[in-house]
Amino acid sequence: MVVGLDKFREHFADHADHYAVIGGTACSMIFEEVGIDFRQTNDIDMVLCVEVVDPSFAQSLKAFLDSGGYQARERSNGRREFYRFHKPTDPSYPAMLELFARKPEALEIPEDAGLTVVEVSDETLSLSAILLDTDYYEALLESRRAIDDILVLDERLLIPFKARAFVDLSQRKDDGDANAKGSDIRKHRNDVFRLLQLLPTDQPIEVTEPLKADLRAYVERVNGLTDFDPNTFGVPIDRETGLGLISSLYQL
Repeated sequence: MVVGLDKFREHFADHADHYAVIGGTACSMIFEEVGIDFRQTNDIDMVLCVEVVDPSFAQSLKAFLDSGGYQARERSNGRREFYRFHKPTDPSYPAMLELFARKPEALEIPEDAGLTVVEVSDETLSLSAILLDTDYYEALLESRRAIDDILVLDERLLIPFKARAFVDLSQRKDDGDANAKGSDIRKHRNDVFRLLQLLPTDQPIEVTEPLKADLRAYVERVNGLTDFDPNTFGVPIDRETGLGLISSLYQL
């Protein structure tokens, strides 16, 4: 269980149509729903799902930050589509909230929120790029579901998101980007196989061609990793079987 989900639910109860939780927290909630352990995660990745946020949402966000005593409140330099809030003084709140707004003007944070401008990691840049992609954003809007009154991205779409992040970061590393961390690359690669455990093998999943192309790129890259063994991180699916499932379920 991610610390502080109850606080998150309480503060954003009236704004379910505004957001989707993605990433590790979404995975953790989905796995907990079926009684399977997921890797430890401490932050909440939240995507705004509206073109313009009403003032009440911005006030709820500020109330959440103030109640949790978040000491570090940051936004990305340049385009302001990414916000990070961490170091809460109240340990019952999530350790970190990362918020992505597809349009910089979608969210007007109150002037007294205390934001500072920061550089962001390659992983964050990759996720921002994914969310700016129309096909991914529209797929996200269509694939949210509620778990304990919190809107999360469904596992069927988390797989393409994770696959794309793996491919993007792998390519950055291949291109010599020292900031593309191997730990992030492995995390996204492995999470795809973790999520595969949850999918019925007889129910094809419809996604658009750009998402299929990214899944094909994932399959191609992972197929070339002869030392990749999902059993080492607790997934009882071998590499060949898992890649075959991706190809058949997503009709690649």
